[in-house]
Amino acid sequence: MRQGPYPNIVAQADSLVDDSDKTFTVPVGREWRLQMLSTSLVSSAVVGNRQLKVEIGDGANLLWSKSFGAVQAASLTRRYMGAADLPDDVAFDADGNIRMQLSGWVLPTGCTVRVYDSAAIDATHDDMTVRLLVEEMRE
Repeated sequence: MRQGPYPNIVAQADSLVDDSDKTFTVPVGREWRLQMLSTSLVSSAVVGNRQLKVEIGDGANLLWSKSFGAVQAASLTRRYMGAADLPDDVAFDADGNIRMQLSGWVLPTGCTVRVYDSAAIDATHDDMTVRLLVEEMRE
């Protein structure tokens, strides 16, 4: 975990390759307010439409979920962004970017933020990098 230039803004990242399912958990004694989500997915040559989805949970139950507005085919690199002030795009732009509106929920200890390919086309060979910017507070 790295602290940003603002005292309570913290960057979380997972860039492990050969994985299209990432989960972040709010640490003990902390609360997170989700500020921004940035994801890059490099799809393998396996044919199929990947559908990226964001889920918020409390560690045992799904509290909220939302899919990005377009699917990603094989052998492509696409970038996905989410924040409170972004629109819900229904297609990728010419540069391969798509946006989603997220709310600034306050997530207590144990809550999870999961980003994954809900179609699970080639989970062991697609490469996904996820970065979160969160405002981190003590509970």
